[in-house]
Amino acid sequence: MKVSVVELREVANLLFDHLECSGHAEIEVDADFYWSVPPDKTYSVYEEPVGLTIGQLSDDARELNAIRTGAKQPIAYALVWLSALLRFVGARIVS
Repeated sequence: MKVSVVELREVANLLFDHLECSGHAEIEVDADFYWSVPPDKTYSVYEEPVGLTIGQLSDDARELNAIRTGAKQPIAYALVWLSALLRFVGARIVS
């Protein structure tokens, strides 16, 4: 399977539009720490994950904001930070 950046952008825009049209221009993030599965274990679904680490939504948001404001350069790993926030929003906003 291959994924297209263009298609990912298109669907992301559709989903963000849906949130805004549903009255969710801002989402209250009332949690901060979360379990993170190490990248080499994430897709090994036939093994019990070991070595869980802890991520922090506020830290993810801070890093993303630094990229947004130009204080830091974009890096591909920032998609991991973005995905943590998107997972939180998706689990909280069911519409």
